[in-house]
Amino acid sequence: MPPKPLVKENLCEQIYRSLRASLMDGEYRPGERLTISGVAEHYGTSITPVREAIFRLASEQALEVKASTSVVVPALTTRDLREIVAIRHDLEGMAAHRVGEIATPEMIAKLEEQNAVFIRAAANNAAGAAHANRDFHFMILRFAEMPYVEAICENMWTLMGPFLRTFHEEMPVRRLTADNHKHFQFIAAVKAGDPVAAREAMQSDVRWSDELITRHENFGKPAAVERKP
Repeated sequence: MPPKPLVKENLCEQIYRSLRASLMDGEYRPGERLTISGVAEHYGTSITPVREAIFRLASEQALEVKASTSVVVPALTTRDLREIVAIRHDLEGMAAHRVGEIATPEMIAKLEEQNAVFIRAAANNAAGAAHANRDFHFMILRFAEMPYVEAICENMWTLMGPFLRTFHEEMPVRRLTADNHKHFQFIAAVKAGDPVAAREAMQSDVRWSDELITRHENFGKPAAVERKP
């Protein structure tokens, strides 16, 4: 992974936001181990702002500090994951309902464009699909103009992002790219001006991850991996 360029501003804040986005995008896997020195080398900075950023993420339960220099991406329990899914189900459903009420043709065009990006990535690029899927959901949250709902959902995606990357790796491509994918159903509901159907489509999309949660509950989780600097 190439180093990410840093602009001249508060390094701790920038590293925090960059790591948070990486977690949401599934760039780190559940149980993956990082080192503070390795992250500092990746960003080309000193250890101090990296440590501060990591401790901030640890306070949000997005990372676990195992020792003074060792950090782990949480491997959430099935109970944890189901709680996060329940929160997303209600709040993203609320946002979807609102978008169903207020969507303009311009909003719909942007949603269709972003969904097309997701479908293309889902065919052969799990990392790209995870990123594009997140962008689609957050486009809905932005269009809904519910900043508190968006902030809570962002926290949930930070926690669940590593798992969602696994979801896009393990789910059959034909199901991710099918014409009956819930993204298409959501867009169709918005076009029809049906906020109830828009909410139901989004909530059904969020609940889809229950399928993989159950599978991991029955067959166990993958072992932790070490992040190479």
